[in-house]
Amino acid sequence: MSDPPDRNGEPSALKTAGLLLAIPTLLIVSPIVGYFVGSLADRWLKWAPWGGIVGLLLGFAAGGRETYRIYRRYQEEEERRTRR
Repeated sequence: MSDPPDRNGEPSALKTAGLLLAIPTLLIVSPIVGYFVGSLADRWLKWAPWGGIVGLLLGFAAGGRETYRIYRRYQEEEERRTRR
């Protein structure tokens, strides 16, 4: 998905800052959500403590993957900006 450029044809600095500031939030929220979903699985399937552990690990993996995707997108925007 392409984002609209600003008046100069470049992505805005505010948009770039917002994109990069999403990374810490992802790294904090993803494992927490994974843990709570795993805890619900613990209660439902009576797996304690494995559901919480698996959920936590999946949360870290999801947060890391999304962080990589955001950073890669940022690098592509920087490369486009330096080519102009």
